[in-house]
Amino acid sequence: MKVSVVIPVYNVKAYLERCVMSVVGQTFTDLEVVMVDDGSTDGSGELADSLARRDARIRVVHQANGGLSAARNKGLAEARGEYVVFLDSDDEWLLTDGLETLLSCSVPDADLIAFKRVDIWRGNRRVPAADYDVEHIRQLADAQAVFAYLVSTQQFYMSACFLMVRRRLLTDNGILFPVGLVDEDVSWSLHLWQEARTVAFHNLPFYGYYHRAASISTSESIRSYRSNDHIFEHWEAECSRECVNKDAILAYLANIWVSLGYRHHTLKLSEKAEAIDILAKHQDLLRYAATPKGRRTARLVKLTGVKGTTTILGLYWRVRTLLKGNRIS
Repeated sequence: MKVSVVIPVYNVKAYLERCVMSVVGQTFTDLEVVMVDDGSTDGSGELADSLARRDARIRVVHQANGGLSAARNKGLAEARGEYVVFLDSDDEWLLTDGLETLLSCSVPDADLIAFKRVDIWRGNRRVPAADYDVEHIRQLADAQAVFAYLVSTQQFYMSACFLMVRRRLLTDNGILFPVGLVDEDVSWSLHLWQEARTVAFHNLPFYGYYHRAASISTSESIRSYRSNDHIFEHWEAECSRECVNKDAILAYLANIWVSLGYRHHTLKLSEKAEAIDILAKHQDLLRYAATPKGRRTARLVKLTGVKGTTTILGLYWRVRTLLKGNRIS
């Protein structure tokens, strides 16, 4: 078949049917849905089985709780399609003809097919991501030039959910999600772009990304800083040896450093000192900053130190969020 859709499932009973229906309702039908119930305790696993009985294209795998990475890796192992797409079980696809459009308009045999997300906030407030400059991207020499361009324009989104990926690119190169880390998409996506050769980009507002207080992506804790400490160390070491697109990777890590600086104010008081230590340990990454925001942050660190910088960035974050009206459900 053409497409495998991998949906990790963990305690999302209230959202799961909406998610799955957005896939099986696609006008493109040559697909399978692989749901991996990661030890749910709220009835999500039973609901997944019920949905599978309604549509022969749906398969459900049940396993003990191992986290998002383990669930995605299991789904990839079970997938049989030429392409694989990851979809979080509390999100949905917004266009019923989305898959058909993406596949009909893409470069033949593209390794990666990228599309746009739509952020969905409380009250169903929808904010589409900025358009890609598709014409400019098409003129770039190869996937590595595209990666560097996306990093420099702050349009490199590391989430696995915003890409359709040729399955053999993942399996042939052993590209898996690191188990035990949060922000697992960072290393996965960097490894993926090391191997990609042909890419296609579309300004199709396809992925509905719901911001919920209980979701992994909106729940901040010291685990995120510890995971990124590991990620920084790994990729700094990789880039000190042979590494494709070294400067762009380090520039992207600098972007992550800045993001962690902005989010520091959301941590518990007992966690903040450890987070500052981690940021201070990796502040040299800011030397590779390739965006105006990154360069401003680097100058701020020189003037006020890491702790002072996180205080200023946190204040800016709160004011900006209030003005934009981005409220989490």
